[in-house]
Amino acid sequence: MADSGAAAAKSGAGEPAPTPVAIAISGASGRVGRRLLALSAADSGLRVTHALVSRGSSSDGEPVGKLAPEASSLDVRATSRGLGSGPTVLVDFSTPAACVEQATAAAELGIGLVIGTTGLTDADMGVLRKLSDKVPVLVAHNFSLGVNLLCRIAGEVATALGEGFDIEVVEAHHNRKVDAPSGTALGLARAIAGALDRDVAKDLRCGREGPSCKRTPREIGMHSLRMGSVVGDHTAHFSSDFERIELTHRAQSRDVFAAGALRAAKWLAGREAGWYTMDDVLFGGRASV
Repeated sequence: MADSGAAAAKSGAGEPAPTPVAIAISGASGRVGRRLLALSAADSGLRVTHALVSRGSSSDGEPVGKLAPEASSLDVRATSRGLGSGPTVLVDFSTPAACVEQATAAAELGIGLVIGTTGLTDADMGVLRKLSDKVPVLVAHNFSLGVNLLCRIAGEVATALGEGFDIEVVEAHHNRKVDAPSGTALGLARAIAGALDRDVAKDLRCGREGPSCKRTPREIGMHSLRMGSVVGDHTAHFSSDFERIELTHRAQSRDVFAAGALRAAKWLAGREAGWYTMDDVLFGGRASV
């Protein structure tokens, strides 16, 4: 008969389960916020302590199961009253104004920050940078693991190819997206430009129209498509007279953004104060100044 103690040791039975990372979700009634609730409820490594919504929201005071049916098991109600003690990390997908307000309050409580809110101004980013002196802060335009790998790979491809290749970035999104180009596409262009010592402000060309559209040698073209219900497609084209390389990422559901943000929250918990990126999550790294 097998030794039960040895079997238990081998399987890990009897060992205490890791303590779940306590998180607060800001922007809980938004599209990504609802998916954060749903995925958190199914993850034993996470515990949701707060689901923050805007003042005057019809969801204020409601059980989070009404925001995301998959989160019905969570004993949490949506609130606009702000944070209290409990969370280790705040995951924010709200609005720029709400993000800065909640992030500042969270930092005062020693809570780390994972920020996915879009539309942040330079001034907003400056506030978040200052908060990174107190707590760990991770800001990303896109939390998809694949997109972050795409940016890294595209930079390496640009470095390896050097000059002599025309570069074009093409992004596609659903027909309700209001801004163009997407923040992710701009991030991809920056990764390529940085690898080639080019300046996005000078060398990026968004679209072409008219009789005088010949590309310049250092130009990085950018094109935006808006159609149907496309979640998000991004392609970097590298083309010479003899060959063409295409690097493409396609998001199949918004869960990809929520899943990446939750992975970032787990990774950030317990880190020292500082500024972090998704590169640190994927490849390991220390806070930058």
